Amino acid sequence: MIRKRKLLSISVTLIVVFIFSTYYLLTTLTSTESEVRSTHEKIYHHLKNLPQLYKTHKPLENDAFDKFTSNVNVVINEDVAKVWQIANSWVSGTKLVDLESPFLGTVLSRLKTAKVVKADLDTRGTQLKFLLTLEGGQNVVFKPKWYDKSRVIEGPVYAGKDRHSSEIVAFYLSVLLNLPLTPCSVERTLSLSRDIVPVATRRLLNTSFEINNRTCIFGKCFYCKREDPICEDENFSLTGAAIFNINAPLKSYRSPWQRTYKKNKKAVWEEEDNYCKFVKEKITKRRILDLVDASVFDFLIQNGDRHHYETLHESVVLIDNGKGFGNPNISHLDVLAPLYQCCMLRSATLKKLLNLAGGQLRKKIETMPDLEKLLISDHLRALEERLMIVFATIEYCKTLKLNKE
Repeated sequence: MIRKRKLLSISVTLIVVFIFSTYYLLTTLTSTESEVRSTHEKIYHHLKNLPQLYKTHKPLENDAFDKFTSNVNVVINEDVAKVWQIANSWVSGTKLVDLESPFLGTVLSRLKTAKVVKADLDTRGTQLKFLLTLEGGQNVVFKPKWYDKSRVIEGPVYAGKDRHSSEIVAFYLSVLLNLPLTPCSVERTLSLSRDIVPVATRRLLNTSFEINNRTCIFGKCFYCKREDPICEDENFSLTGAAIFNINAPLKSYRSPWQRTYKKNKKAVWEEEDNYCKFVKEKITKRRILDLVDASVFDFLIQNGDRHHYETLHESVVLIDNGKGFGNPNISHLDVLAPLYQCCMLRSATLKKLLNLAGGQLRKKIETMPDLEKLLISDHLRALEERLMIVFATIEYCKTLKLNKE
């Protein structure tokens, strides 16, 4: 009898502990998810009540943009090796591109036209891309065009293959923000059969074959497979983004705001709105400010795939921007998490953003080379809308005493 009472007592205790534990976990998780949802709701509330400051353009000096537009179409007759030497001399801890250089248009032109003297696979990352050596010895990364510009990519923010247009427009956005931490990128058309195969490495040739007399390559990467190759068209042409390959000692770090990439599993930062306090214990204030700048940049183009980031001389650089401009009808607010969780922003960054207010972002980006080939008007509309959301996030942070540096 006594033994039965003890067993009953233990059973009741375990049941009570289970009930209270379950209740605690459920209320904690619900509270956390509610906090995240509430933050997004507050940001959208501010969006509906934005001060006129964010809707009116007040001209500010932007010498870099003015000189870029003056030089971008100017091609100087200079030896191609000398051109690459000049471009590489720009690279430092504060910039990858000299937006005010009179040789900028020449560099972009050579990226489009210089002869390919060697072609190999670039096995870095998860996507098919080529590493091309151009006449004069400069390496470029070539990301092929997979989608028509009007294609809408459904699914999560990181869905689909890299978009070549995103790499190029990201470069343009870095110009508009006077944030020259994105490498020069241009649209280029070449022929796999005529330009690539004759100078290809054995590694590349081993992944090439023909379909209906057209050359196809499936590459070597995490997602590469023979059943999903890139092929030249009926005119034996292939369009893509030619991206200046930075010859510098970049360091790679895992992003504190990395996603799990699993449908039913969220990262800590996605569930804990007070997450930044943990980040501040691990990295410097300057690094956080760099990552906040990167989050604003990524949010505008909707690149939600910066799972790692690279630095050059301790500055975060903005490379590998191929997952932007997938769906113009959705703005994934969580890309801005570094901003609304840390509520830190450089005053210089705010000034640059304000300089694009009042419709100036769209107006200026439409002046960029080949823009009409890269984006449909829906993406331009979305850019403007996202800029307003960034401003709304800043207003949200003001209510939490925005920490400006």
